[in-house]
Amino acid sequence: MKLVNQQLIKNTNLKLLYNSIFENRGISRAALAKKTGLSRTAVSALIDELTESGFLYDSGTGDSAGVGRKPNCLELCSGNHYIAVFGWEEKRVHAQLIDICGSTLLQQELYRTPGDSYTELCHAFLEERILKLIRSTQLLGICFVLPAMIDPEKETVFSTTISLAQDQGETGVIPLLRETFSSYAAAVFNDTACAAYAEKIYTAILEKDYAFIRFSRGIGAALFIQDRLLGRACASYTQFGHFSISPQGPPCPCGNNGCLELVLSEEALPGRLHAEGTSSSLLSLPSIGYADLGRAALYGDQTAIQVIRKMAREFSFALSNLICLVHPRLIVLGGNACTLGPVFLEEIRLSLQETGFRRMTENVRIRYSGLDAYACYNGAMKYFFDIHYQFTGSMKGSFFIG
Repeated sequence: MKLVNQQLIKNTNLKLLYNSIFENRGISRAALAKKTGLSRTAVSALIDELTESGFLYDSGTGDSAGVGRKPNCLELCSGNHYIAVFGWEEKRVHAQLIDICGSTLLQQELYRTPGDSYTELCHAFLEERILKLIRSTQLLGICFVLPAMIDPEKETVFSTTISLAQDQGETGVIPLLRETFSSYAAAVFNDTACAAYAEKIYTAILEKDYAFIRFSRGIGAALFIQDRLLGRACASYTQFGHFSISPQGPPCPCGNNGCLELVLSEEALPGRLHAEGTSSSLLSLPSIGYADLGRAALYGDQTAIQVIRKMAREFSFALSNLICLVHPRLIVLGGNACTLGPVFLEEIRLSLQETGFRRMTENVRIRYSGLDAYACYNGAMKYFFDIHYQFTGSMKGSFFIG
């Protein structure tokens, strides 16, 4: 037990030092000791270990404000350690090999038919492509990012937008992944949670209470409460997309009526445009997406502007209730929501001033995501490394859910 505790403490300190350098590139050992509260002797020994294992390197001497010996500058070492990330979608798998510093070495779309197994596609790509580029010892872990809620206790997937029939279904997919990738450290995450973590890390969010809401085929949310991701990366603690904003609205497959992701979905856009009672050039398109609506509004299409404003007001009802429940100081809208443009965001801000508990809503900042569509994969990599990776001990055969 004493040895285990020592390893846990050592791993915690190694993570602390690594992430301190991640946030303060070029920091010196002396500054690290001051920042982390560890002794200079401990910092020196742990930094030497991280350097020898290829996680860090000393870039040379830095500037010194005083007299005496100039401090050495510590930097992250790229090109040595990687995490493979597979993002599952209905018709394809996004496969990426990402360095722990955030650089993508390999990126490819693996297209699939309804008869293809996601698990088999990922395993074949790992063996035939990834392990031809790097050594297996360089692969720290494998992440599977799913558009689904995940139950870590029952080890099942539910409320997903993809079919898992070829992967032993929603109850069998996690055991299948565990068995297929038993030679590696692997993890299964929710896509919205990974995007939320990427936003927090890569846009330097300082708010401890923060909500990330992502529009894709559905509407998902991830909540950080006092700097902790609620329910970890499983999305099983919240189902914001099934918040009802219209009890008399259309029935949802979940059994509720007027669910947010049903009423505000891209599939609902043609009906909304028709309901305005005027013709719009958008109706001539074979399909209408958020990006089409946002672009039309940007260039003055009055029908598109009206539809977006109504959507924003409805969305603000759900947001005002979320704010009253958990009071996030920052709300970030990600995914396809960003393509709705400035009219949507501004109308939400105005509507929140009129709905909900003003004392709480007036203290909340709302903005669009500052990252691209691939952010959730970098988020998965960083989350795995920050939360699950262990510098001490073997990771082989480890399997994590959320």
